[in-house]
Amino acid sequence: MPTATVHVDLDGAQDIFEGHGWDYSHSDDPVFETGMRHFLDFFASNRVTATFFVTGRSVRDKRKRPLIEEAVRAGHEIASHSLTHRYLTRIDTTAKRQELGESRDVLEQALGVPVVGFRAPGYRIDRESLELLAEFGYAWDSSVFPTAKYAAALETPVDVLAAPHEPVAGSPMVEWPMPDHRPFPLPFNPSYALILGDWLFRRGIKRYRANGRPLTLLFHLIDLAAPLPSGRLRGLSSRIFTLSTLAAESKRVRCQAMLELVKAQYRIMLT
Repeated sequence: MPTATVHVDLDGAQDIFEGHGWDYSHSDDPVFETGMRHFLDFFASNRVTATFFVTGRSVRDKRKRPLIEEAVRAGHEIASHSLTHRYLTRIDTTAKRQELGESRDVLEQALGVPVVGFRAPGYRIDRESLELLAEFGYAWDSSVFPTAKYAAALETPVDVLAAPHEPVAGSPMVEWPMPDHRPFPLPFNPSYALILGDWLFRRGIKRYRANGRPLTLLFHLIDLAAPLPSGRLRGLSSRIFTLSTLAAESKRVRCQAMLELVKAQYRIMLT
């Protein structure tokens, strides 16, 4: 039976809004807080240990840190999701060094656990960032999709990107890729399936399972978070990108079905 890892990107409302160029001026973050509580309960009830991708600024937030510490106590793995959730392909080398190196230091010092994995915000990764990750001593990255876009940007054949590989010459760091979703134009992870329909996840898993490769099952906090209060939303786009169009309980039922499908076909383990 092939293996699967379960990941959760801890993107809260602040990260989502800033990524789309929207202002977020609130001191609290309901997407982060409700999403984390629901995921901790979800994984406990399913006896699943996951990898949580955390930004350095989240662990510095007095409302968010206790929830992250609870994840550590529950045995979940902590990986870096950068320092401030900036897109790496939009910043210079100095800023990349801060986002990659300082984030790892902040997480390890705050939580007292080793941090050896990374995912780029928005999957925005380039070759320089991979080389910096190797320089900083990360053991693995999980940011790459095996598509023509990534193949061109990383100067690596698509088929190489489709399987775990060492992307930086002379470094043992492994790229643990996102699932190959070809010929679908979009990934089949739960976030997209919750928007477009569960058929996307079922068909994606069926096609991907045939290749026998390890699976990365990627959730986002929005997949179980309560809808944002209407006063904080910025039109239909913000409702969709925070999955505030769906009630938390209905999302949990659907995510449970997706997880059951994976559990029936894969052996779940930590990255």
